[in-house]
Amino acid sequence: MELRTRYFNDVAILSVNGRLDAASSPEFTQMATEQMDAGYGRLVIDLKKVDFLSSAGIKALVQITQHSRQQGGDLRIANVRGQIKQVINLAGLHTVIKVYPNVVGATASYFPGPIPGP
Repeated sequence: MELRTRYFNDVAILSVNGRLDAASSPEFTQMATEQMDAGYGRLVIDLKKVDFLSSAGIKALVQITQHSRQQGGDLRIANVRGQIKQVINLAGLHTVIKVYPNVVGATASYFPGPIPGP
């Protein structure tokens, strides 16, 4: 699994590439926690390049969501497709975490009006 982080204002966008499973979820959770500890309580998780999502990955997403909400933030999921979308729907994760078709939409959802400039 590879993780890449970029930022838009006070939103951290974490792009995941590869498998999100028992082996990789601790690193993923640590990366997200570090972002929240650095003041980025609002997160977007880009799953566009995730090719496998296990129950451990789902658990990590739920734990990160709970942590961010405790800090006054939230978590959005973007680019959920194919088999990953089926797993998220079967697990009922889409009822707990807001899912968006792309990163732009997920990021924009944090801003009630026009998106502020850099």
